[in-house]
Amino acid sequence: MITADTNIVVYADDPADMIKKKIALRMVERLKELRAPIALPLIGEIQNVLRRKFKTEVRRSAEAARYLLNSFMCFLASGDGVNLALAQMAAGQMSYWDALMLASAREAGCTVFISEDLQNGARLFGLEIVNPFVAMGPSDRVRALLDLP
Repeated sequence: MITADTNIVVYADDPADMIKKKIALRMVERLKELRAPIALPLIGEIQNVLRRKFKTEVRRSAEAARYLLNSFMCFLASGDGVNLALAQMAAGQMSYWDALMLASAREAGCTVFISEDLQNGARLFGLEIVNPFVAMGPSDRVRALLDLP
């Protein structure tokens, strides 16, 4: 099962990089078709990024977050996931939020985590990390995973 990091969804709304925006929009739509789950914190993060970084009006930011909430199955973090994330953060191995997303995705049964922020090809918390933007267009691995042209 596949899930995506917040940055992938953010690019779908990013007016600054039209190439990444086009790729991200295709990925989000394909993830929706595949009924891929997303982390519930992604909903809060997306509206925050839209408002603060892109200066999107509050109503539009809320609509974008609500679209994701209504379009995707969402998974939560458990106490064990929070403890693991805190341990990773305290050890200086990764940010709390990255560790929490990975731990939660693993608990939800995901095996692939699409993200631009983590090392492409790495295996973290039992998940394969896939960076979709390693080339000018979706990476070959993302094409294969999402059955993109």
